Amino acid sequence: MARPTLKTPEIIDEILDRLSSGEPMARICADEHMPSFRSVWRWEDEDDAFRQLSARAREHGTHFMADDCIRIADDDRLDPSDKRVRIDTRIRLIGKWNAKRYGDKVDHTSSDGSMSPPTTIRIVAADDPSDG
Repeated sequence: MARPTLKTPEIIDEILDRLSSGEPMARICADEHMPSFRSVWRWEDEDDAFRQLSARAREHGTHFMADDCIRIADDDRLDPSDKRVRIDTRIRLIGKWNAKRYGDKVDHTSSDGSMSPPTTIRIVAADDPSDG
């Protein structure tokens, strides 16, 4: 049986809902009633509105996944090492998928200040005789 390729409002709503719940696109597209992964990527390439909606849904999904880390950590039924793997996996993914909000913050200054940007910039004209 062929997979659906029609971009219906119902299919789009389900994709966006599942993305915003932290489910990866590959898993969504693995369901038989859903379009193939390749079809959805083509839709994103061809439809700017859908691309923006799916990007927004993915962003919401990272917040869902962050909340899920708390749920996993609080679950007393899970083995601690299993919790660690589950949480670490989610944290790494959300840090990549939503780096602006969850990515590692990098301090670009050196401890001795030698790599700090200058506080003033001197602009010299090409014919300035005082510029030795």
